Amino acid sequence: MKRLRVGLVGAGLVGQAEHAFYLWEERERFAFVALADASAAVRQSVGARYGIEELHPDIQGLLGLRLDAVVIAAPDPFHPSLAVTALEAGLHVMCEKPLALTVAGCDQIATARDRSGRVLQVAYMKRYDPAFRRALELLPPRIEDVKLISVECNDPDQAPFVAHLPMVAPGDLPAALRDQFRSENARQLREAAGVTPDEAGARALSGGFLSSLVHDVAVVHGILAHYGQSMPAEADHGRLFDEGRGVQLGFGLPSGGRVSMTHLNLPGVPDYTERITVYGTDRIIELTFPSPYLRHLPTRLTLRRAGAALALETTDYRVSYEEAFREELRAFHAAATGQAPVQTTLEQARRDVELLISAFRKAAT
Repeated sequence: MKRLRVGLVGAGLVGQAEHAFYLWEERERFAFVALADASAAVRQSVGARYGIEELHPDIQGLLGLRLDAVVIAAPDPFHPSLAVTALEAGLHVMCEKPLALTVAGCDQIATARDRSGRVLQVAYMKRYDPAFRRALELLPPRIEDVKLISVECNDPDQAPFVAHLPMVAPGDLPAALRDQFRSENARQLREAAGVTPDEAGARALSGGFLSSLVHDVAVVHGILAHYGQSMPAEADHGRLFDEGRGVQLGFGLPSGGRVSMTHLNLPGVPDYTERITVYGTDRIIELTFPSPYLRHLPTRLTLRRAGAALALETTDYRVSYEEAFREELRAFHAAATGQAPVQTTLEQARRDVELLISAFRKAAT
């Protein structure tokens, strides 16, 4: 097996809680040799924990290290510039979602990918969850039999689920970088919204739609792809509530069915529940995802069907204790070494960004 020399760009929340750990563990596939992060405290701590040879404040320091690939887990507004830089340097890229905050940002990355001929995989980890893959096998055989796909998520933020991990806060970030983040984030949200969003709108667009509901849109995208169906570019329903802490998105299925999604940020209750339910003519399939930061806690998969004499038969599947974050890295390795095609593509992510922005625009009007 070819071992890829890889660097991690951004060791914030998901970088520390997931990517760094699994890059380090997947020694057969990856030589985790480089880290770029603007915080010296984070660089030193994460570098010491995983024995990383090369520690740099930005991606430029990684470009002369003979790397094969990078994993980008930097803040969302920086995804396009970082991905373009890496691709133009001849590196394969796995980039966190949302791929970009704007459709134009996705297109910039696409242009760089096409010119470079390198792999660009979007880090839709739920698509690599063993329970999700098993759920695809349990779906009704025809899209016409799918009447409703329902998503409901209550999310208290990450604090209760990473408190046990050796996380390091980036308290020493340069003031200039903080200013750059605020400026770029505001500019890109303004471009996505078509207007300057107010505080609730910015919270809903960035936190609710593009950074949170994107996970569920990706799962539904995978379900539709299973049926050979395309994801719509526009939602026909979008709402925000609770000052942007809650968001809703909806659209019709080509079969006459319906997709309905709700995400609520509820920091007052330390409980995370993310439930995706497919209602078919003769079965109900339900996926209940735990917080993404809890390692090796299996997603619950339940199938409900009619039994004999009006009885209900319920089957619970404990598919695997394998971790979705590890599985997506293995898929990235396979794609980068030419063993398999990219499973979660840039084109899918671009359509997802289009859909999410359209839902916000409907909510804003």
